[in-house]
Amino acid sequence: MAANVGSTFLRIVLGAELTRLRERAGLTGSAAATKAGCSATTLSDVEQGKTGFRRIDHLSKLLDAYGVDEDGQEMLMVWHRQAKGHDWWTTSVSVLPSGMNLYLALESGAQRASAWIPNVVYGLFQTEAYARALIDSARAANDTTSSFVENAVEVRMNRQKRITEEGMHLHCVMDESALRNMVGNSEIMRAQYQAIAELATLPNITIQVIPFKAPTYRVTGGEFTILDFDSKKLPGPVAATSTVDASLRIGSKDREVKRFVRRFEFLTQGALPAYETPMFLEKLAREV
Repeated sequence: MAANVGSTFLRIVLGAELTRLRERAGLTGSAAATKAGCSATTLSDVEQGKTGFRRIDHLSKLLDAYGVDEDGQEMLMVWHRQAKGHDWWTTSVSVLPSGMNLYLALESGAQRASAWIPNVVYGLFQTEAYARALIDSARAANDTTSSFVENAVEVRMNRQKRITEEGMHLHCVMDESALRNMVGNSEIMRAQYQAIAELATLPNITIQVIPFKAPTYRVTGGEFTILDFDSKKLPGPVAATSTVDASLRIGSKDREVKRFVRRFEFLTQGALPAYETPMFLEKLAREV
């Protein structure tokens, strides 16, 4: 798992695995809860990743009932202990938009991410100066404080470790608008272009741009990100979409996720090839 993996993600992973083991054992939630010595409601909450068992013997009895071998039990016990900790962003929950807490938990454990960004530079690419200028520009409209801005910037900078230190694979397609919309000033924009160009050299990152003049498919209705996980840890990928008020909606239904995967494939086909991104950024830097 990723070094910076969140406790919430571990609870989700543990819950998904316990659900799989219960179904493999052919037990209902009620029957499994009886064997564990806990309530059916408690087991349901654990399987949904909402909480952990209050008593470790409940988990031990459950794993015995599921026929899990010694090595498997040891691994799941470790997950259970680690899931009781706090996520690194816990102290900053007040600056997170609705749905972002869960998104950060999922992002902390994702192996791959695919993102479409139409309006501003993708969050994991933003320099500190760009992020501060962007968030501060909305301070009056959102009635927030300078302290709120700084906390939000800190969260955004910390998230970047997923691609710069932990090796999460990221494929991002940005519309030219995301790169041309002025944030801060020209100096901040030029530094931002340089930062994106440097990130594009990392082996785990692919960056494409759709130019204004490209007569191709574009997604209307905002940005989206598809997070994919190791199939041994979670059932499948999830899709996160951004709303007008910056809150996030996360969907995991197979049909819905496949719809976003298909859209992303069309976006990549209409974008410039990744090897042209540095030249495109150089052009923008001269024009800004």
